[in-house]
Amino acid sequence: MHDKHDRILRAAEKIIASGGIQGLSMQQVAAEAGVAAGTIYRYFKDKNELILDLRRDVLAQVAAAILEDHDVGTLEERFKRIWMKMYHYGKQRTPANLSYEQYAHLPESNTDEIRQIELQLFAPLLHLFEEGLQQGSIQPLHPRALYALSMEPAMTLARAIRRGLIDYQTHEITLACDLCWQSIQVSPKQNAKGAVRT
Repeated sequence: MHDKHDRILRAAEKIIASGGIQGLSMQQVAAEAGVAAGTIYRYFKDKNELILDLRRDVLAQVAAAILEDHDVGTLEERFKRIWMKMYHYGKQRTPANLSYEQYAHLPESNTDEIRQIELQLFAPLLHLFEEGLQQGSIQPLHPRALYALSMEPAMTLARAIRRGLIDYQTHEITLACDLCWQSIQVSPKQNAKGAVRT
């Protein structure tokens, strides 16, 4: 049962990665997965439900890949490890990466359910920012703003490589990671000012 469900997801992922989401049909998915067209409807009521389930699946893959050892080391070490994992994961030309961009921004994907799944899967990342905020070691911004400022550049750089636009050197990526960390750090000067006020 579970094997067929996974085969259907992987088939849809492959089709979207190579031909785009607009060309996806249940008949194509059935042929690629090696199942009867009617079998798909045992698992998904329509194409939108299949795409949403695929998004949930890919989010789980990403979270597992980048957050495996999220709680080991100092705040800075954990941040940089996650950043680098995000970058290395994002630059791979996998069906998951190639398909994700196409369905992540669909209106049907922007639901409370998906947002709750994201919060649950990426909770360790949220906790990292919250810990830094409690310590007073990172800038007093909403965790989502901190993520956008410091973590999203990893995916932007990775996407450029995946699309063949540029090939960054290792030292450039290391520097980019360092700069992203510095962008949310509270400076010693700010700490000193804070100390004077309290």
